[in-house]
Amino acid sequence: MKSKNKFTTFLTFIRPWYIISIAVVIAAVMVSSAFLELSQSKEELQILMKQEAESLIETINWSSVNAVISNEEIEDLIGQRLLSSARMISRLDSLSILTPTVLEGIALENNLYRINIFNNDGEKVVSNPHPDTARETGLQKHSPGEFIKPILKGEKDEIIIGFKEARHEKGDRFAVAVKRKNNRDGVIVVNVDAEYILDFQRKTGFDKMINDIGNHEGIEYIVLQDFNGIISSNRDVSGMNNIDNDTFLKHTTESDSINTRYFEFQNKEIFETAKVFFVNGKKLGIFRVGISTKQMQALESRMLRRIIILSIILFLISFISISIIFISQNYKSLSTKYEKIRTYTGNILANMADAVISTDKTGTITIFNKNAELLFGLKQDTISGKKINEVLPEKFHELEKHIKFKKTINNEEISFYRNSKNIITSVSSAFTFDKGGNVDAFTIVIKDITEIKNAEEQSKQREKFAAMGELASGVAHEIRNPLNTISMIAQRYDNEFIPGENKDEYKNITGVLLSETKRVNNIIQQFLRYARPPKINLININSIDFVKDIKKVAEASTGSKQIKLIFVNNDNFDLRIDIDLMKQALINLLNNSMDAVKEGGEINFNMQKYENNAEIVISDNGYGIPGENLSKIFNLYFTTKPNGTGLGLSLVQQIVSQHNGLIKVESIPGTGTKFLITIPLN
Repeated sequence: MKSKNKFTTFLTFIRPWYIISIAVVIAAVMVSSAFLELSQSKEELQILMKQEAESLIETINWSSVNAVISNEEIEDLIGQRLLSSARMISRLDSLSILTPTVLEGIALENNLYRINIFNNDGEKVVSNPHPDTARETGLQKHSPGEFIKPILKGEKDEIIIGFKEARHEKGDRFAVAVKRKNNRDGVIVVNVDAEYILDFQRKTGFDKMINDIGNHEGIEYIVLQDFNGIISSNRDVSGMNNIDNDTFLKHTTESDSINTRYFEFQNKEIFETAKVFFVNGKKLGIFRVGISTKQMQALESRMLRRIIILSIILFLISFISISIIFISQNYKSLSTKYEKIRTYTGNILANMADAVISTDKTGTITIFNKNAELLFGLKQDTISGKKINEVLPEKFHELEKHIKFKKTINNEEISFYRNSKNIITSVSSAFTFDKGGNVDAFTIVIKDITEIKNAEEQSKQREKFAAMGELASGVAHEIRNPLNTISMIAQRYDNEFIPGENKDEYKNITGVLLSETKRVNNIIQQFLRYARPPKINLININSIDFVKDIKKVAEASTGSKQIKLIFVNNDNFDLRIDIDLMKQALINLLNNSMDAVKEGGEINFNMQKYENNAEIVISDNGYGIPGENLSKIFNLYFTTKPNGTGLGLSLVQQIVSQHNGLIKVESIPGTGTKFLITIPLN
C-alpha cells in the first residue's frame, strides 16, 4: 500500500513534456528494433524451416523403408505358410490320389482359396471346387505354365510365385508351387485370396503413411517420383515437373544428401526438400516434400502491422500518459474509499447469522460466507468458480433455473439431508441489475430453521397431549361410574342368584360380563395414565450401560422367533432421562419391529451423540407401514393389530415429548420402517 501511494504521488509531479520526449525516443528505438527483428526472424525461420524439412524427409524416408521391408517380410511369411501347406498336400499326393472332394476339405481346413495339381505338361489334372466364385466367360488372363516353368524344367523344387492376377475370376491371388513327390510328374499350386493382404497393406503400408503425414497442416505435398513419373503422392500433383526437365531434381538423384529450394507450384511459393529413396541398396526414386511458406509471409505481414500499430500506439502514449497523471490524482482517494467499502461489506457478509451465497449472471458462485460453509460443510476455496448445481444438494438445484427466468423467492422452505440429519432452511433470493437492466448478480440468503421447526413440532405435540388429557379425564370419569355399577351387578348375579335351569350358560354369561368390565376398566386405567402422565424422574445414566439393558430385555422378548438384533453404540456419553419410561418407550418400538419382521428378519438399534442431542434410530426390514396410515400411527386408539389397544405409540410419543425430545418415522411398504428419536442431553 505504501509503494502504491508513493507511485501515485510521483505521477502527480511529472510534467507532460517529459513524457512526450521520452515517448518519441522510445518510438524511434522500437521502430528500429522492429525492422531488425523482422530481418532476424525471417532468417531464423528459414533456418528452422530447413531443419524441420530435413527432419521430416528423413522420417518419411525411414518410415517408407520400414514399410517396404515390412510388406516384403509379410509376403515371405505368407509364402512360407503356403509352402508348408503345399508340402503337406504333396505328401498326401504321394500316398494316394487326391480327389476334388479331398482337396476341398483341405482348402477349407487351411483357409486356402484354390489347390491345383498340374501334370508335367502344365495341364491341370485335379482341383478343389470353390462355391463362392463363378468363372467369367472368355479367355483366361494368363497361363499357369508361366509361373511354374522353373519346377517343370527341374530347375527348382518349390517357388513362391507371390501376387498374381486370377486367371478367370476378378481379383488377385498369392500363390506358391512345389514339385510332386514319388516320381509323380507335375506341380502342386496353392493360392489364397490376396484381397485381405492388399487391403492390409493399403491400411498400414507405404501409401497410408504418405497420406497420414501429408495431411498435416503446413505440408503441401509428399511425392515419390522416378524418371518414369509419379509413383505415389498424398494429393493431386498434376503439372509437377519431371526429373529430366529439372536441374535441381537431377542433382538430387546424383547425390545422397538432402537438397532444398524455394519453388513455385500451382501459383504458390513452396519450400521443397528432396532426397533419394533407397531400399536395400536399390534406388527406387526420390522423395519430394513441399512445405508452405505461409508462416513466413504471415510473419512479414505481422511485423509490418506491428510497426504501424507501434507508431500509432506510441503517438498516443503522450496523451494517455498525461491522462494517467490527472487520473492518478484521484486514484488514492477512490482506492481508499473502495477499500473501506469492501472491508465493510466483507465484514457484514462474514458475520451475518444466515448463510449468504452470491453468483454472477451465469450462476457461477462468487461469494460463499462462513455460515454457508458451516451449513453445507463446504469451503469457499473448494467451490469458488463452480455452479450451484455442482456444490449444493439436489433440492437447491431449482435455484439455477431462477437465475435463467429472473425469478425470486421469499422464505421458501427447503429441507435436505447432511450426515443423515434432516436440515430445514428458509430461502430467499434477490437479483442485482446493471445499468442496462441485465442481471449482474444473484444473491441467496439461507436461514437454518431446523430448531425452530422442531420447537414448533414439540409445541404442537404438547398442545395435543394437553387437549387429549383433558378430554380423556372427562371421558374416563363418565365411563367409570356406570362401569362400576355394571361390575357390581354382575358380581351379585354371579354370587347370589342361582337359576333353576341352564346354570352353566348362566355362569358363562356372568363370567364374560365380569371379565369384559375388567378389560374395559384396564383400558380406562391406561387411558388415564396417558391423560395424566406421571412426573418424569430424570437420572444420569451412561449410554453404553443403558443400551446393554435395552439389549437384554429385547433379546428375551424374541422368544422362538429367529430375529437378528444388531445394537450399535460407538459413543460413550451420559444421558439424563427417566430410565423406566424411556425403556418402556424403546421396548415398545422394538416389540413393534419384532411383530413386523418375518423369520430371519433384522432389527437395528443405533444410539449416537450428535451436537447436544442423543439420537436413537430403530429400524427393521419388515412389511412397513402403508402411506395412508403413516400420519395416524401416533393418534390415540389407532391400531391395525387385531388385539391392539392403540395406546402404545401414543405413549411412546408422550414419553419422548416429556423429555423435550422429538420422534419421527419413515416407512416404505414391503421394505421396512425407521423411527428416529432425538433427546436433548441437557
